[in-house]
Amino acid sequence: MSPSDLFSGSPWVSALVVLLFIQSPVIVWNLLRSAPVAYARFVSETGKSLGPWRPGTYDARVRPPGGTEPAYRAYWAQQAWTDAVSATAVGATDIWRRVVDVWMKDRVRSMWNLYRKPYGRRETWEVLFLRFFSVGVALGALLGSLAAAATAAATTLVFGVLLGAGCAALVLAALCLRGIDTGRLVVGRIRMKCPHPGCYHSVALPVYRCPGCRHPHRSLRPGRYGVLRRVCECGQVLRTSFLTGRHRLDAECPECSLPLPDGLGSARLVHVPLIGGTSSGKSMLLQAMVAGLLARMNGGELSVRFARDADRREYERDAAQLASGGGIGKTTAVQPTAVMLYVGKRYRKRLLYLYDPRGENLESHERLREQEYLAHADALVLVVDALADPSVYDGLPPDERTRADLASPSAESPMHTYERLSGELAAMSGRRRQTPVAVVVTKKDVLHRLDSLPTLTDGVDGWLRAVGLENLVRGLEHDFGACRFTALSAQDAVGTQPHPAERRHAAEPVLWLLGRTGLRIKKARPAVASGRIPPRPTTDPGVAESS
Repeated sequence: MSPSDLFSGSPWVSALVVLLFIQSPVIVWNLLRSAPVAYARFVSETGKSLGPWRPGTYDARVRPPGGTEPAYRAYWAQQAWTDAVSATAVGATDIWRRVVDVWMKDRVRSMWNLYRKPYGRRETWEVLFLRFFSVGVALGALLGSLAAAATAAATTLVFGVLLGAGCAALVLAALCLRGIDTGRLVVGRIRMKCPHPGCYHSVALPVYRCPGCRHPHRSLRPGRYGVLRRVCECGQVLRTSFLTGRHRLDAECPECSLPLPDGLGSARLVHVPLIGGTSSGKSMLLQAMVAGLLARMNGGELSVRFARDADRREYERDAAQLASGGGIGKTTAVQPTAVMLYVGKRYRKRLLYLYDPRGENLESHERLREQEYLAHADALVLVVDALADPSVYDGLPPDERTRADLASPSAESPMHTYERLSGELAAMSGRRRQTPVAVVVTKKDVLHRLDSLPTLTDGVDGWLRAVGLENLVRGLEHDFGACRFTALSAQDAVGTQPHPAERRHAAEPVLWLLGRTGLRIKKARPAVASGRIPPRPTTDPGVAESS
């Protein structure tokens, strides 16, 4: 269309074109003036509405914590979108108000109504001139506002895309962190279990307590409350992933609400019950094993740490009683609470659960089925009191039988305990063939003083065969994945005059079982040579350990 075509139609169209042509400088000038100012005001008001900008200032738009999780939701999860919508509405409203109030009501109306001079009326041509060009001012302001609105819409769209991409990236990061935590548990074969009697529940995610207000957080993991961290309702910052230090918080079992060991989930769990009859020496053996691990830690061979302060205090109390010539009381709990230790070498470590059940719990099939921790057993320590077997005890001369009575033999033969355990364990766990067993012959100091018994020249398993427990050895080698036989004297390890070599030797059954899980630790020298060990002079040669 040529310019001449614009004037070939209606005369009104021609007049309008002429008027717009005349008004074009005014329209362009006001367009260039109003558009940047309106867009700048949009950006400024939008930014102000995102406040408050002073830290610690109350913001009524932030939703308080509610529901089952006492924490603030992450800003990107919901509040960011709420703020973006409200801020955009504030900026758009400011553009509209500026067009109406500043340009139309103030400037355009002033030009339309400004017909008086300070000292008299304006001339007619002046009034017509101002009113004529006020139309151009209005058109320029309107077009400038539309341009500012279009630019603001484009900016908002870009901001929305970036905000969506950022939120999607954070969601992906949360999922990746969850996957890393889960993958670490799977690859490391870490199974979190409650150690408390009556529960022994598998823990998918512990309940973590806020160190500030002690409120429980049942879903402390990367998500809508925060990716790397979250803020409790008391203002305390909590880490949400193992990689960021979540395992350092106080944790509880979600089923029984009892405290879990420190750092649960940071190392593979190894459940090791001590199985033996009443008065077979389990409690003393457990004390000797822990003392042997600590002795090796002091020698720089490995690292050992109690997972609970209660276990450390109980060990120190029992050690003080044994050092003063006292003894350890019998286990009375119907369901045992595990003694928990972190045992490691360099960057590898295990969380060791040692269970010391009372012997009465193993004397019948019904009671044995109630020992729920056996279903989680990764290894076993079979405590063998050879003096409790009738074939051994009845073959002793009367004088040696009196000496054996001072050692308080167990009321049940180790063969009967083993037969009952073997059948029930196969039904409870289904992993009997993969379970290693450390067989520990206790009360070695007393056995070495009984001259009628064979010597240990053929090893412990050969000694058991020689004294009449061949069926026990054959059953162990047939039913379980791997067996290792050891003879120990817990009295010589943790008594009033402990032998350092025997104390270190007491840790070997546990270290061998940990080695079966992949925690290889340099093997120590044998504590004693083969053959009969000369008895250590004591004031009462018949004194030995008891459970």
